[in-house]
Amino acid sequence: MAIKTGNKVRLYLTEKSSGGAYTWLKGEQSHSTTFNSEMIDVSDKSTDWQQFLAGMKSGTADVTVHADDDKSGPQHKLINALHKGQSVFVFSGVLGDGQTPSEGDMFEALVSSIGNTYENNGVASRSISLQITGAVVHYPTLD
Repeated sequence: MAIKTGNKVRLYLTEKSSGGAYTWLKGEQSHSTTFNSEMIDVSDKSTDWQQFLAGMKSGTADVTVHADDDKSGPQHKLINALHKGQSVFVFSGVLGDGQTPSEGDMFEALVSSIGNTYENNGVASRSISLQITGAVVHYPTLD
């Protein structure tokens, strides 16, 4: 994979887990994703070193945007999802020709928090945290 600048990798909302229309979170300043795998200790007394197996996987995504309260916009959809306890479909990555995933990760997530910051003489910003629920699909697809 080639090195990417931050403005090439974006966070998009999409209609379903297989994609569809991709809506960029307008005003995105930055975002990050974290994927985890529980480590299950399978060590016994016959070795000096611990041994592990990979267990359940989990992940989170965090995004900071300039606050945009457009009722038809994607930020409003995330606020709505938080209040209703509904999941959203997200793609973090680079879209190729024809608006199809080129590189990145697609997942379903629940909105776990939304924080608003109103800096004096500054632009209002919003921090959104997502808890991934279910499997993550990586592009290009894994072997």
